[in-house]
Amino acid sequence: MKTILEAKNLKVIRGGSLLVDVAGLSIFEGETLSIIGPNGAGKTTLLQALSYLMKPSGGEILFRGQAVGAAQHVLEYRRKIAMVFQEPLLFDTTVIGNVTSGLKIRGIGTAEARRIAESQLERFGIAHLRGRSAKTLSGGEAQRTSLARAFAVSPEILFLDEPFAALDPPTRESIVSDLEKVLAETRTTTIMATHDRNEALRLSDRIAVMEGGRIAQIDRPAVILNRPID
Repeated sequence: MKTILEAKNLKVIRGGSLLVDVAGLSIFEGETLSIIGPNGAGKTTLLQALSYLMKPSGGEILFRGQAVGAAQHVLEYRRKIAMVFQEPLLFDTTVIGNVTSGLKIRGIGTAEARRIAESQLERFGIAHLRGRSAKTLSGGEAQRTSLARAFAVSPEILFLDEPFAALDPPTRESIVSDLEKVLAETRTTTIMATHDRNEALRLSDRIAVMEGGRIAQIDRPAVILNRPID
């Protein structure tokens, strides 16, 4: 399999504490990798370092073989990725305005941006909300809008930071089911931090288990479930 993203000797130090210490991690093109572990294990910090929302304290991140922050300009890299957080970060505009926002930043014309956005609204079941203000959305509707906005820009890597943790079980099940279908259709490379083991087992090609800022084990879901390292 072709490697799209690689971390080597990656360290994140904040306030004198070593939060992430990953000797090596390779993410393959088209796969979904879930990062699981207890609170404080470093899942979100690792995700932020890999997406370069947080500058690593040491080591390097390679995107398609080029070092991010060196040969690969950080802004250029960020334009090739998308991120969805636990709390939806939506602009104070309509649903379709939010979904077209990333496209317009990338220089896509208004008509084309709207066409792409409409297809994503249909994909995530929120086409009827296109004209609604983002302020009036429920938690599930807001997260669907965030996902539609992320997929609209056709990211080469999608980062998901516990995107369903704040949702009630029925809403979570509905959105996870839709995301599962979209990932199967698009084969978008996805890295997801989650504390929900069942979510990880359902969506992932591989799972990385984090503990104390380090990756304790990384393998296929069946191996993680049936043959844990400890």
